[in-house]
Amino acid sequence: MRVAVIGGGISGLSSAFLIKKALPDVEIDVFEKGDVPGGTIKTVCKDGFLMECGPNGFLSGKPSTLEIARLSLANGELVEANENAEIRYILKKGRLVPLPDSPVSFFKSPILSIKGKLEIMKEPFVKPLKDDYEETVAEFGRRRLGQEAVDFMLDPMVSGVFAGNVNNLSLKQCFPRIYQLEKDYGSLVKAMFKLKSKKASPSGRLTSFKKGMRYLIDKLIENGDFHFYCNTEVKSVEKQGDLFFLDASDKKYNAVLFAIPSYAYESIEFPDKQEVIDHLKSIYYPPMAIVSFALRSEKMINGFGFLIPSKEKRRILGSLFSSNIFENRAPDGFSLLTVMLGGDNNREVANLSRSELIDIALNEISDILSIDKREFNLIEVYKTNRAIPQYYRGHGKIVERMEKVSEKNKGIFFTGNAFYGIGINDCTARSFEVADIISNYLKGKYA
Repeated sequence: MRVAVIGGGISGLSSAFLIKKALPDVEIDVFEKGDVPGGTIKTVCKDGFLMECGPNGFLSGKPSTLEIARLSLANGELVEANENAEIRYILKKGRLVPLPDSPVSFFKSPILSIKGKLEIMKEPFVKPLKDDYEETVAEFGRRRLGQEAVDFMLDPMVSGVFAGNVNNLSLKQCFPRIYQLEKDYGSLVKAMFKLKSKKASPSGRLTSFKKGMRYLIDKLIENGDFHFYCNTEVKSVEKQGDLFFLDASDKKYNAVLFAIPSYAYESIEFPDKQEVIDHLKSIYYPPMAIVSFALRSEKMINGFGFLIPSKEKRRILGSLFSSNIFENRAPDGFSLLTVMLGGDNNREVANLSRSELIDIALNEISDILSIDKREFNLIEVYKTNRAIPQYYRGHGKIVERMEKVSEKNKGIFFTGNAFYGIGINDCTARSFEVADIISNYLKGKYA
């Protein structure tokens, strides 16, 4: 039996790895259009600095990525975020304000006014929605927490996670945990106290690898026992009976797993494409840029980094203090900062030149940290015009349509961050799920 996996990012590679673990006799071919594996995971090493141009890590509170690391023998290089990097800041009125980490610090914090804090105190008495209306994150926040909390808490959270617009993203699709807490407990505050009394598991610590996130990709390929083909574009998948034929291979396949961005489906012919292609085109990916600077360690402030609410009218999303978060990200005596630009609120980034991106990032970070621009040394610039898929209202129906194509065309399966969550943990959790589905399909049909 053979399985073809189209797409060599974390979703495709971890799925291929797990299918092979479940069915050692199955031959698996992974096809990647680009010249390197990893998809959005891009680790750059330069002049002793280690930079992530994609995801910086994953939370250890969920087991899927940790288990993938263990199975692929990457777990020996795991590293957790430093405790001294736990302070996170929000920019308000040009000043970095620490995010409160307890009820006492919340009431003392200047992030919200007294009126804004009173709005949040009323949250337990706000009735949950009874109809099926799909709220945006902003609509949910205004209803339960008030406009000020939307502006200075939810807005920067959404830009930090999705590089998204709080007024566009679906709460149910982007933050299903928050959506479900209201359904189950009727209130976020009530849920917090209930879960605390039950000693519910925490989200965990941000975790990566000593050599960066790319290390996990390398170990999956090294220990995966599947065939990996770079620079190999699949342009058609044809079904004949129970078998599949790819234009990029002369082999016959018993199953095909698509693990590609939604926009990549436009250039591939596959069964019932016409049923979903217009919906796939509607998934928007905003542009993003990363500009990394080195700074003498004595000039650096403590903390994880900062995010910027849209109301501040800045030209960057925020910054990660990368070498504060993880060790071995900068040479001795230096710190590494990563400045983020773009997103759904700043689409003009797509049209900016490299020098313009550097100037914007340098001017903003210098002003916000009150450090002379001459103290910063440029390390790296990375830009993509298609960064993170945005889950707008109706996104769940797109996923349902894709699953109907899979049901109609037995042997075709779908995965990837366009559908099942954008985080590394989301991708690897789906890999366990889809690997189990494919394994059961093959065993049931060909055993």
